[in-house]
Amino acid sequence: MKTLIIKEKRYLLRRGFLLKKWGIIALITVAVLGVTAVFNRAESDDVNKEKLNLLSPYSNKVDVYSITYPSDNLKIKGFLVQPKDITDKHYPLLVYNRGGNREHGMIRAKTLQYLSYWASKGYVVVATQYRGNGGSEGTETYGGKDIDDVLNLIKWGEQLPYVNHQQKVALGYSRGGMMTYLTMKNGVKFDAVVVQSGITDMFQFYDQRGPEMKQVLRTIVGDPAQYPERYKSRSVVYWSDKVNSPLLILQGDHDRKVHHTQAEKLVKQLDEQGKEYKYVLYKNGDHPLTAYYDQYNAEIDKWFKIHLAKQ
Repeated sequence: MKTLIIKEKRYLLRRGFLLKKWGIIALITVAVLGVTAVFNRAESDDVNKEKLNLLSPYSNKVDVYSITYPSDNLKIKGFLVQPKDITDKHYPLLVYNRGGNREHGMIRAKTLQYLSYWASKGYVVVATQYRGNGGSEGTETYGGKDIDDVLNLIKWGEQLPYVNHQQKVALGYSRGGMMTYLTMKNGVKFDAVVVQSGITDMFQFYDQRGPEMKQVLRTIVGDPAQYPERYKSRSVVYWSDKVNSPLLILQGDHDRKVHHTQAEKLVKQLDEQGKEYKYVLYKNGDHPLTAYYDQYNAEIDKWFKIHLAKQ
């Protein structure tokens, strides 16, 4: 299989290999009135941390916590994954935005294992389930007020004493790509951003999905014909000038959920605006880029390292 690099600006990154896929992992929890594992108090009085026992290749290197944090007077569920060694350390903050809607795509053990990999490489990772999902209060809004859940999580993460307040990166997948673009729209700047299979145009996303997903979008966001402004406000192609950080876009040309032309619309605009970006299109790549796991993670790793090294 070959990786087809369609467009690239300012940086040429070599292909690399990351790690072998691990098979079965298990999230072992101790249930006490529905609460997981050992309760610990967070650095902030407003945030609760509950330590999880996650069986993964990185268990001896990282700690995984379930967190509950405030956002718009709601209690939101999320996760903190960090290196075990935090004494006199200052790590970059990695903000991970999940895909899916409601319970679909919710962060579970498999995703926590993936985030543990990045923590093992020296990042403090924070991720939210978004409001209305995974035990969070509130209602799913799919790129509406739930962007506050990302913004408030970032504020909390930046205050952790073992986080380097000058270094921050972001990684968004699918719907999480849209959330990452919205984060920049709200003025948050990163040293580097990666979007994998991300939504850039909600109108196109609606038009190209089947009846079931169309109904989900009409229920959560509204009908695009009736509420076009809601769709525009979630679509970076209508405000691409707000992209304020070096951006790596990873996309498969056989993605049946987010068509690759969505990425290419944004790439054209970024090119016209002289923005710093790199676009990688994977031949026969599906939505999660299943066949390119090692390759796309190597791209992410190098993109982060190049830009963090500028600090």
